[in-house]
Amino acid sequence: MTQLSGTLGLIHLLMAADAELALVEEVVLYLGKAKAKFGDIAREAGVSRPTLYAAFEDKNAIMVATIHHVADQFLEGIKREIADKLTLEDRLILFIKMAIIEPYQLIQQSEDAADILSGHNDEGRKAIRETLEIKALFLKDVLSPFITKPMEDDILLNYCRTFVLASLGLKNTVANEEELQQNLAVLAELFLAHFT
Repeated sequence: MTQLSGTLGLIHLLMAADAELALVEEVVLYLGKAKAKFGDIAREAGVSRPTLYAAFEDKNAIMVATIHHVADQFLEGIKREIADKLTLEDRLILFIKMAIIEPYQLIQQSEDAADILSGHNDEGRKAIRETLEIKALFLKDVLSPFITKPMEDDILLNYCRTFVLASLGLKNTVANEEELQQNLAVLAELFLAHFT
C-alpha cells in the first residue's frame, strides 16, 4: 500500500468516525491551500492540531484528500440521480450540472480558488487527472446504453474524456456562471451530435 493510499484510507476512516473532520475539506475549499494554515484548518474544523496531524501528514495530503473526496461525493450523488434519467440528453444534462456547474459554484465561494483549480503541485495535479479520468469513465458508462451509432468503447471513452477536459477548461476560464452555461450548452450540442 502506498503512503498516499494509506493516508486516504485513514482520512476516510476518520471522516466516517468523526464528522467534524469533513469540515477540513470546507476550510481548504474556502481558503485555498496557500492561505490555509494547519492551525487555521484545525480550528475552523473544530479539531485539535494533533487530531489533524494524525489524519494528514501535511497540507499537500489535505489538498489531495479534498480533491478525491469531492470526486467521491460527485459519484455518490450522481449515481443516486442518474437512474431516473431515461434519455441520453437528460443524463448529459445531469452530468453537466453535477460535474461542472456545481463544482464551479463551490469554487466561486473560495477566497483563493487558484489552488483548487490548478491542484497546486504535482501531487494535486495528479489527483485532479485521476478524478477527471473517473468522470470520463463514468460518463461513458452512463451514456453508452443510449448511443445509437456503432462505436468502439475506446472511441466513446475518448469523446467522453474530451468532453470532460473541455468542460474543465470552460469552468476555469469563463467570467461567470451564465457564460459557463451558454458555452456548456454549445459543447453538449456538439457532443450529442456524434451519437444520435
